[in-house]
Amino acid sequence: MKKLIYLSVIFLTLFATKSYAQYEGTFGLGAHAGYGSSIKSAGAGVNLHYYYTNNIRFAPSFTYFLPRKGVSMWEADADSHYVVPVSWLFSFYPIAGLHYSNWKFDASKVSDIGAQDWTKHRIGANLGLGLQYDFGYKTRISLEYKYQFIKDFSQSSIMAGIGFWI
Repeated sequence: MKKLIYLSVIFLTLFATKSYAQYEGTFGLGAHAGYGSSIKSAGAGVNLHYYYTNNIRFAPSFTYFLPRKGVSMWEADADSHYVVPVSWLFSFYPIAGLHYSNWKFDASKVSDIGAQDWTKHRIGANLGLGLQYDFGYKTRISLEYKYQFIKDFSQSSIMAGIGFWI
């Protein structure tokens, strides 16, 4: 019986090392897809993760949204995450960052007489929360909710993604 208890303690200790993994200085690549509430359209994109420390990572990303009713949009974000491990496999992270977006309206795509083409470039800020599940060797899935503070175009954005550490 004592051997079983000792073996159990050893195995639990070995599995617990995942929560103390050293990510500092590592990179990750990923892809994401989701929905933007202001453009009312689906979007997809790519992201890069760089772990500055084990808990702080920088996450620049690019997302392109499908055109809807003559309006198209793409965005580039420079976010920071503070990763908080909840268990060996799950983490959550608050999100804060900067946002740049390009909005275009093509009047020829709608039947509104008198409508004119326009293009608007917007700088804004992101605040949100993300959840991450590490399900395989150097592989994770994530779910993020961000509110993007953008002049005239503020929106909620929800994205699901998959990523890999390099």
